[in-house]
Amino acid sequence: MTHTQYNPDFRLDGYRPATPGDEKDFDDCISLYENDLTTLAKHHTADGRHTFLVLHDASTIYGAPGESQIIALHLTRDAGTRTFTFGSERLPLLALAQSWLIRHGCCDDAIYPSDGCGTLPADETTAALERRLRNAGNRYSLVESCVGEGYPTQETVVLLEATDPRTPHPYRLLLEVTDLQAGTHRLREGAFETAEAALDWLEDRSTPLPAPTPIAARGLPARPAGSAAARGRTR
Repeated sequence: MTHTQYNPDFRLDGYRPATPGDEKDFDDCISLYENDLTTLAKHHTADGRHTFLVLHDASTIYGAPGESQIIALHLTRDAGTRTFTFGSERLPLLALAQSWLIRHGCCDDAIYPSDGCGTLPADETTAALERRLRNAGNRYSLVESCVGEGYPTQETVVLLEATDPRTPHPYRLLLEVTDLQAGTHRLREGAFETAEAALDWLEDRSTPLPAPTPIAARGLPARPAGSAAARGRTR
């Protein structure tokens, strides 16, 4: 991932964690990696109460292979007590981090990458799929992911599962290929009946990714599905 160095602006001067548990969790989830964190996107509310950040963690190159490099972080301040609480989630794709922050109260048009941060969508198909993922709410949960390393290309694989059991082909395989030389990434989606079928396709790749059924053709009621939290290091 290419980016300009932007240190995280937590805006916590004069604030302390609300509880000992908050202090420990913040140390474990954020402070431990602070020197390796770069801000990809940020939004501070006008009242000073909330900060929403998308962070890239460069320390993952020393961790377990395939670990997610992006952290979604929501800070909440209490000006009266001068304390803060937080929520965070480690996720494999920028669009999934944006979606997590939107679900936690961030304006959907306020959490976009700063100039010079990250890579750009390689085509409109990628941009459209990222828009859908940002606005997917809790319709999918993260099953597993693997973030690749390499140069000049990197591949990230993400497997999602629909939280509504009525969804046709509920498993979605996302395949992102990043061209570090060009500064772009290409994202594609496949729909599968089972997780095993998705992983079989990933191993074989002799056929195109099976396209998901268009939403208008599914005949499902337009209502949100039950909540499901993505797996990963979290508070």
